[in-house]
Amino acid sequence: MPHIRALDLSKPPFRVPQGQDAAAVADDFIACFKIVSALRDKVSTCVEAALDVAGLDRRHPLCVASQRIARDLDYGVGAGGANPYHNAQHFCEVVLSAHYLSLLAGVAAREKGELLTAALVHDFHHDGSTNANVPFRLERLSAEAASPYFEAAGVPIDVQARIRAMIFSTEVSVGARFARECHLHFAASGPRPSLAGIPAPLAPLADDARLALQAVIVGEADVLSSAGLTVQYGELQQEKLAQEWKKPLGADHKVRFLNQVFQDFTVGHFFSPNLRALKSAAQDRADRERGPGSPR
Repeated sequence: MPHIRALDLSKPPFRVPQGQDAAAVADDFIACFKIVSALRDKVSTCVEAALDVAGLDRRHPLCVASQRIARDLDYGVGAGGANPYHNAQHFCEVVLSAHYLSLLAGVAAREKGELLTAALVHDFHHDGSTNANVPFRLERLSAEAASPYFEAAGVPIDVQARIRAMIFSTEVSVGARFARECHLHFAASGPRPSLAGIPAPLAPLADDARLALQAVIVGEADVLSSAGLTVQYGELQQEKLAQEWKKPLGADHKVRFLNQVFQDFTVGHFFSPNLRALKSAAQDRADRERGPGSPR
């Protein structure tokens, strides 16, 4: 693995926090992301390092498929090269965030391999737009683009279905919320979530506690850099997304996303203080943009 020395996952921030606060870990994450941004083959570097730490044999079908996908992403295949936000850097940030959250949750090696693979491909072949009026359009696109790699590597059908469920869990308005409800049903004796309006790939989460946990990890990893680090980094991520969508995204958009769509971390609750700071800053900025006397 020639690239692992360029990214040492035994160093901060990739340690379960002991005596550290969320702000310090956020700073470590941002420093790591800056290092990643300067790497030539950044996706391969991140994926190889994360899978190595996960403890999977390099010949494992998930490793083989993930490394092939990572190499193609580094070559520009499905990497969203023209996207200001959904691009190779985002893929790397989500993989590394998923690795960290899996450490917090104590996920086993095989399950970690599955969720790291899902994190890698969750936005594979992203076209720079939104789902618009076609629910789960982008998630289906990513899952279908990754499928030939899994087939070629011999990834079992049931594992492919688990990865597909995790990909669908990154859809923030329905998928991520359903994954969270399933996880809380198992982990905190919450009510069993309704399957009404839930697409078939997500349904297994309602009966599989480990899969629900994996799905929450991938979903929270997808938004960690924009919702769980610093106010400045969160604003930078929003600026990139506005460029990608070719429309301004004011503070009201950030407030709605943080308060109504994402709401809070579960597995990543360690980052909740950072999220509260982002919510407060976004609300203050929204109030300034609306002007004095305007209703919230």
